[in-house]
Amino acid sequence: VLSTVYGYGGDAASVVTARVNAVKNHPAILGWVLGNEWNYNGLYTDLPHAEAPARSNEAQAPVKAADGTHPVITVYGELPTAATLDAMPDIDIWGVNAYRGISFGDLFSRWEALSEKPMFLSEYGADAYNANTDQYDPDSQAMAVRAHTQEIAAHAVGLSPTGVAIGGTIFEWSD
Repeated sequence: VLSTVYGYGGDAASVVTARVNAVKNHPAILGWVLGNEWNYNGLYTDLPHAEAPARSNEAQAPVKAADGTHPVITVYGELPTAATLDAMPDIDIWGVNAYRGISFGDLFSRWEALSEKPMFLSEYGADAYNANTDQYDPDSQAMAVRAHTQEIAAHAVGLSPTGVAIGGTIFEWSD
């Protein structure tokens, strides 16, 4: 479980302590998440992009104070800039939500140029509804998910000499 402990920027950063303490010893916990696509939604409070990292930084400190054994993760829509990465130095792992068609294109090589920190595809996938044919199309969905998953594996740490990805989470429940 990657547990989101700070998703709403209207909460005080201190709320994370109780959220972490409530489940930190559960064996299913893999890490703590701060925000989801906050570059698009401003932590659901329309914070400007420059303020959202600062708010997340405020939340990561009490997370690490409450639990120093699990990584702190943030999830970004697409690839962050170097300035964004620099603004959040204490994030341990970056999740990237990416929908780029049948291939991730240059995502992995661009990440490698941006950061040495681990990254995973926190959202990827394809809808089972084909807008081109106006019908349900699970075969195209399966083809796209297979291609994406194989591409992640081809760029995985431990499976590729230049691997930068630590995995991925299929996300497309529109069918």
